[in-house]
Amino acid sequence: HMQRLRRDFVENVPKDELPPRGNYLFLGTTGSGKTYLTEMLFRDILKVPTVVADVTRCSENGYIGDDVQMLLSELYEAADQSRGWASCGVVFLDEFDKLAASRSSARFAGEGSTKDVSGFGVQRSLLILLSGQSSPFPTDFGFSGQGQRVIMPLRNLMFIACGAFSGLKEISEMNEASARIGFDAKASPESDDALISRIGTELLENTKAFSNYGILPELLGRFSRLVPFQPLGEEVMRQILEDILIDNYTREFKSEGVELIIGEDVIEHVVKGAKSRETGARGLRASLVPHLKEAAFKTFGHDSDGRVLLKVVKGEVVAEIDAVA
Repeated sequence: HMQRLRRDFVENVPKDELPPRGNYLFLGTTGSGKTYLTEMLFRDILKVPTVVADVTRCSENGYIGDDVQMLLSELYEAADQSRGWASCGVVFLDEFDKLAASRSSARFAGEGSTKDVSGFGVQRSLLILLSGQSSPFPTDFGFSGQGQRVIMPLRNLMFIACGAFSGLKEISEMNEASARIGFDAKASPESDDALISRIGTELLENTKAFSNYGILPELLGRFSRLVPFQPLGEEVMRQILEDILIDNYTREFKSEGVELIIGEDVIEHVVKGAKSRETGARGLRASLVPHLKEAAFKTFGHDSDGRVLLKVVKGEVVAEIDAVA
């Protein structure tokens, strides 16, 4: 993305010699760092206009709710209302997999051509943004169709969509399985009951699985690359726990005059608990906080200094509290 901007605005390379702009689709389990990576890279390091938007709040034109052009309005505001600078930015479509439309046969005829307030309707609206050259957008955040609109150039704007796509692997396996019953049926291989599964190349290339999941094939084709995010390993989760969560809670307890000490056995216990939750880095906080709540309740607000030591006793985390009046 940055190379394209440099070649376009610094080196003045002719527009027809520039490669097509790239859009990316990030797939990975919850808590694997998709949103965090995008915010850190583009907003904090490269410092280009960046919008992280929950795409599920968008609805098709004509219904109450934000339409996809409001994403450009947010980018316009993030660029201090500079249309040229905004056109060099990045729009991050969070929860993209939640736009998947149902393909139930119980729905009425003409499903692919009639309006709906989610699913295919929003997906069709995204087609022009991901591949068009320009698009109008409102300069305010009202719902009036008669408000002022400005044309946003899209040739240098990059879109990154992300989603967990839970159940995509199962849909892919169902497509490959032969629908036979009786004596001729083949025994299905044993499947892993874990929610988290690694995303391989064969799954990324299975367009039919995405279509059955509820994503329009032509929308999927707008993404130049599909990037898999694998589940975090124990070493990475341990580093996140020590460098971020424990450090933050230690400072919080210190501000209340309490020294917080967390043993190595507790760290290992919390990491394993978070891994069993299968929610990635988000599971670390859920595994650690319950052990700190009671200690905070007994120590916060006292005038005298105290100390809290967390340790594992018989497989359970216990808190020893000393010197609290």
